[in-house]
Amino acid sequence: MDKKTYITPVAFTALAISSIFTTSNLSTLATNGGQLILLLFITTFLFFIPLAGVVGELSTSEKWGTNVFSWIENAFGDKIGISAVFWEWFQAIIMSIPMLYFVVGNLSYTISFQELDSNPLYRALACIGFYLLLVFLQLIKPELLIKVQAFGFWFCVMLPISTTFLLATIYILKGNQLPFPLDRDSFSIPINLKSLLLLVPFVLSLTGIEASGPFIDGLKDIKKDFPKAILVVIITIVFTNLIGSGAIAMIFPANKINLSRGLIESLDFLFIYFNIPLFLVKFMGLLMVLGLLPKVSNWIISPALALQKSSESGLLPKVFSYKNSVNTPTYILIFQSVLFIFTALLLSLTKSGNTAFLIAVYLNVAIYSCVYILIFSSYLKLITTDKNTKRIFEIPKHLKFLTGTFGLISILIVLVVSFFPPVSIPLDEHFLYLAILISCFIVTIVTPFLFQYFFNIREEKIK
Repeated sequence: MDKKTYITPVAFTALAISSIFTTSNLSTLATNGGQLILLLFITTFLFFIPLAGVVGELSTSEKWGTNVFSWIENAFGDKIGISAVFWEWFQAIIMSIPMLYFVVGNLSYTISFQELDSNPLYRALACIGFYLLLVFLQLIKPELLIKVQAFGFWFCVMLPISTTFLLATIYILKGNQLPFPLDRDSFSIPINLKSLLLLVPFVLSLTGIEASGPFIDGLKDIKKDFPKAILVVIITIVFTNLIGSGAIAMIFPANKINLSRGLIESLDFLFIYFNIPLFLVKFMGLLMVLGLLPKVSNWIISPALALQKSSESGLLPKVFSYKNSVNTPTYILIFQSVLFIFTALLLSLTKSGNTAFLIAVYLNVAIYSCVYILIFSSYLKLITTDKNTKRIFEIPKHLKFLTGTFGLISILIVLVVSFFPPVSIPLDEHFLYLAILISCFIVTIVTPFLFQYFFNIREEKIK
């Protein structure tokens, strides 16, 4: 019998953090000013913590599997399971767009070519170029991107974020005024539709923990190591989001924040104020480009591998099960690239860079919400109908139903409000915003069911 390979709690924590945190969402969070603190803690307690607990329990069961497909298949069957995998795969394509907007925004500053970010077509073409480059690397040398990713987070991402926060704090302590007043209204959140809309990007900043499911079983002492590791993950994610977005919020008012360049523009402002050589800002901009590209690559390959695994089970045409010599799902990535190119060009129709960014963010959250609705629903069904299945890690019995229900209700609310245009979208772009958002969402949700229907018919005719 092969000896089981274990993963250390430190390695698991690093993998989980890497699958969740991204700098591309910091500027969006920063537009909330002082309210971002409370919004981040609300989404952490109502969504992130319940999700982490549910993923931990599902992943350590003796027969429910360790991934999204297996959990949902056990609860609702393989057709619903493959649909969830498809949605997760497509949302990853959408999520790559704001992440690459951030990359292009930083690159445009670094090379002093502002039109690369301000011109919608130029920006779309730059994003497509980066995406195809990452796909090419996945096809020929995927291990290179894996090696760079671990280094990229701590040095290329955390160094610029920490520097920005430190300088922004000193800037405020020297007597400079915050862009928002220090009063109760600036930090409290009224209960209304506008406040619910604000939750959407915060939920997005806390997604991805389910990707760590397959690694939980590799912990040597799951009961002891998983709770500790997930606590570190939660604290780290909340802290990095807080200092990263907080640094931007301390410098610029909400209506002056560029969603793709907010962090690098904050650094630029602070370096000028403190008379620090500006070539260091360009260096940090380049670091953030290098740090985020492997993260984008992870979003490209991970859902593609999940979809490829489903095709091996006969749930998709055999062509999608093909892997090249370095175990990359070639045809899925080619199809994925075509969809990315179409979506990126579609978003280039918007007049404002911030509008395109927000459409990508809210569409991604709407699609991702459907996956999370099924994860929480699967958990509630399995703990009710399959009580005897043993789990190494379990949420306390008196909190099981409450945890699953809290998570489910939270994500249902997020799904509904994600279809309301954010207040920062200009009125003359509301129709375009809703047209792109709703049409892309409907096509995404319906496609796997239509595909399975026609694919099954074809199989029956062959038989």
